[in-house]
Amino acid sequence: MNNGQSIVIKGDISGSEDLVIAGRVEGSIVLDGRALTIASSARVVGTVSAASVLVSGTVEGSIEAAERVEVKETAVIEGDLSTPALVVADGAQVNATVEMPVRTSSKLVGVA
Repeated sequence: MNNGQSIVIKGDISGSEDLVIAGRVEGSIVLDGRALTIASSARVVGTVSAASVLVSGTVEGSIEAAERVEVKETAVIEGDLSTPALVVADGAQVNATVEMPVRTSSKLVGVA
């Protein structure tokens, strides 16, 4: 699914398919076991949870990814990140608390 640059969503989004956000979302986004892409034109204010998250736009809130978060050079993140794998490109603006749980086999265990 894809939402365009001029689309503003005020409310929560949940689903079990990949999602691309190009507009503005004010609310939580929860994708069970799927990928979320936040385009460079996008602004998300709220909580994000997915298997993997690719951020090129702006996120104000927490990001939780079961597999990985990739932050592109155009991204701005203000909030919290929790993921076992994190890639941050040169030029990205990240002002966040980062938690990286250790992956053991197929389960994740929080770092003490």
